[in-house]
Amino acid sequence: MKRRAKYVFLSWLRTLVNKLYPDYATNSYQYDNMEEAMEIWREIYADEPPWSKNCHGKTLNLGATIASEFARLIMVEFESKITGSKRAEYLQKQYERLTKQLRVKLEEGCAVGGIMFKPYVRNGVILPDCITQDKFIPLSYSNGIITSAVFFNQEVKGEYYYTRVEKQTYSYENKSHTIESHFFVSSSPDNIGTEMILGKINNGTWSKIDPYIVINDVDRPLFAFWAVPFANHIESDSPLGVSVYSRAIKLLNEADLQWDRYLWEFKGGELAVDVGEEVLRQRPGEKSLETASTRDRLFRRINIDSDSNSEKSFYEVFNPDLRDENYSRGLNEIKRQIEFNCSLAYGTLSNPQNVDKTAEEVKASKQRSYTAVSDMQHSLEAVLEDYIYACNAMADACNLAPSGEYEVSFNWGDGVLEDKDKEQAIQLNEVNSGIRKKTDYLKWRYGVDDKQATEMLPDSGVESFFDEGGGS
Repeated sequence: MKRRAKYVFLSWLRTLVNKLYPDYATNSYQYDNMEEAMEIWREIYADEPPWSKNCHGKTLNLGATIASEFARLIMVEFESKITGSKRAEYLQKQYERLTKQLRVKLEEGCAVGGIMFKPYVRNGVILPDCITQDKFIPLSYSNGIITSAVFFNQEVKGEYYYTRVEKQTYSYENKSHTIESHFFVSSSPDNIGTEMILGKINNGTWSKIDPYIVINDVDRPLFAFWAVPFANHIESDSPLGVSVYSRAIKLLNEADLQWDRYLWEFKGGELAVDVGEEVLRQRPGEKSLETASTRDRLFRRINIDSDSNSEKSFYEVFNPDLRDENYSRGLNEIKRQIEFNCSLAYGTLSNPQNVDKTAEEVKASKQRSYTAVSDMQHSLEAVLEDYIYACNAMADACNLAPSGEYEVSFNWGDGVLEDKDKEQAIQLNEVNSGIRKKTDYLKWRYGVDDKQATEMLPDSGVESFFDEGGGS
């Protein structure tokens, strides 16, 4: 199978790492179960689940839908900015290179369980390298934080495949971050080939890379790993995360099977007419039979020996009652179970008009979704701060911008839980009842200050408190 072949390749890469870095060999073997799980999560995200043949290739692609929805909820009101100095202005420009693509990258990270944000310098600019956790190998970690990892990058030029193996390691004792690179060339993408000697690297981009870099006086790794903040039920000791739909794999299978049944109900229940051969006529010059004026899909020929004494030919309409409503209700219930297992609110995947739940159950499901997304936002905020710290350290090491302090602000909003139309109606009612000031409502509604809110009020003939010109 395709999945198994790729899994073997990942194991082969792990073997290579153990040869290059034997001191870490005992730490990297333990991810067998995670590697296999990540392959399944990746297949589901690519709409190629292991059960695809069982449902005749008719899938709902719910894995990608769930991952996309979580990424949307995380980023729906996201705002972040770096301020404070010339250094901050430089960092803000580099930071924007990541934030502009963050939602798309998070979707993929949600699907496979986590994503590494690794900054690197090229031509005076800091660029983000976003690597999902199924494409790098962690070597060591402390208190759940990855401190050493190996990354792979392959480029094709002409007939040759160039592979860069990069190990990054942070030392808490020395407060230093080391980047060590090895370069290989091969004539096949499945074979890493031979290692190129320093000074003879003929890959244009990599020839400028220093194979051994040490950045001192840093208090954390110069990469930032975000893991889906769910407990890892595959390997509890692993620093890697689990897919947002990892607890619903069997249900995703059932949903696709039920969808296949639902579609088959329409296909199998198509109107048809079963007729004896004597009703059909032969096409000129052909052996096939047809009726005088009809589409081939309507009539089905049946070879039945008719009673010679009967003047009636066999003729029967096949038009069964469809059971689509039953199948639809079953599929909707499976979707509800998926929503529950994935910490999504009811109605996210299922039909929101058919949510037969009490008001308290609906509220609880929204709260469940809000809590999950809030946890993701808080963990992502810490990771983004680590990424900015790494960018700042690289700016120092490479003298990319003037020194200076910086501050980072985040605003995630509460749109996941709030019903703004309902909240607006409540606030307007409070204004009309006289228990809330009109200016307070305008400040909330439009995000203005006291003076702007006062100026927005209709002219009442009363002199504004903020009128700097004074009375006449």
